[in-house]
Amino acid sequence: MKMLVALDQSPYAVTVLEKAIALAKLEGATLSIMTVAEDFMDLGDYIDVNSITDKVFAATKVAAQDYGKVAKAAGIDAEVIVEQGVSPADLIIAHAKNKGIDMIIMGHQGRKGVAQYLIGSVATKIVRHAPCSVLVVR
Repeated sequence: MKMLVALDQSPYAVTVLEKAIALAKLEGATLSIMTVAEDFMDLGDYIDVNSITDKVFAATKVAAQDYGKVAKAAGIDAEVIVEQGVSPADLIIAHAKNKGIDMIIMGHQGRKGVAQYLIGSVATKIVRHAPCSVLVVR
């Protein structure tokens, strides 16, 4: 079984990762850890997005490496994937399709307020469009 845990940089991400590690151990599954740095290129007419995008990607990469260390300390040698793009949900779904992932594990927290209703949460989009089972951790 192939599991993909999709994490952001929220404090809740470690809880999601711990649940994913426990489930991977229970199932004897391989575990991939994926983080997505949002790309702000669509705001390029209004602000200098290159420096912001670079900083977000660097911070996301550090967080992903830290998540990999947590998994390794727990006895799981997880693949760590860092992507960058405008839609984290689309990148996660595409990765799951391309790699034959059997289950995506992710947290329920995400965008809040008006943005959640205008854009739709990452979790909601993944649950609707994923090619596999999705476990949403609360």
